[in-house]
Amino acid sequence: MSINKLFFTLALLALNTFANEKDIVQNLGQYIPNLKESDIVESSFKGVYEIILTEPKLDIIYTSGDGLFLIQGDILDLENGINITKRRLANLAITALKKASENDKIIYRAEDEKYTINVFTDVDCPYCRRLHKDLPSLNELGITVKYLAFPRSGINTESFYKSVSIWCAKDKKLAMDVAMLQIDSPTINCDSPVVDHLNLAQNVGVSGTPYIFFENGINIPGYVEPKVLLQEIQRSLESFK
Repeated sequence: MSINKLFFTLALLALNTFANEKDIVQNLGQYIPNLKESDIVESSFKGVYEIILTEPKLDIIYTSGDGLFLIQGDILDLENGINITKRRLANLAITALKKASENDKIIYRAEDEKYTINVFTDVDCPYCRRLHKDLPSLNELGITVKYLAFPRSGINTESFYKSVSIWCAKDKKLAMDVAMLQIDSPTINCDSPVVDHLNLAQNVGVSGTPYIFFENGINIPGYVEPKVLLQEIQRSLESFK
């Protein structure tokens, strides 16, 4: 889009200050399946409303109050140097992650805890195994690691049943340690949170493993060495102050 066209669109949006969620749903429903009024929220940009998407991943797009104009991209607060869209997505991720009970996570807690990360992991993922080997180093750096299950192959697969067995084990941490070494363990079944974790992963846009979420909702997909990960955590938390 050219600069002139962009300014013209923004001018039209600024004039449209009266939101009607029903109109937005009616006008955009053919383009955004399952769009609900509850997905539409007024943004900090006058005349612009955000639409929260959860499929195929967590995302935000913007619309005018009547749903006749769409904007894809980030909204930037130039005065304060803030990416409003990125921060909003992070806050949505935090809210979603809170739905997972701490009791349903496998937690490797740092003795001198300074930071916490939530990690979607898969025991059949080589880089997940590499990160798991780093747990002592991460804990020494003050980073507590909280595992959630994300068998990438999906439900009713070998990786899925391995995850279920881990989360059903009496000693979950020991079961995780053994599985990460690729040692066969007895299959155990119970009412595990693995399916809930998979659904949560989809809602927050997890696309691979390991997938790491910081306390502020910002994420890093993929393996990162401990000291580099610490730097990324500190940089991210500092930028959100």
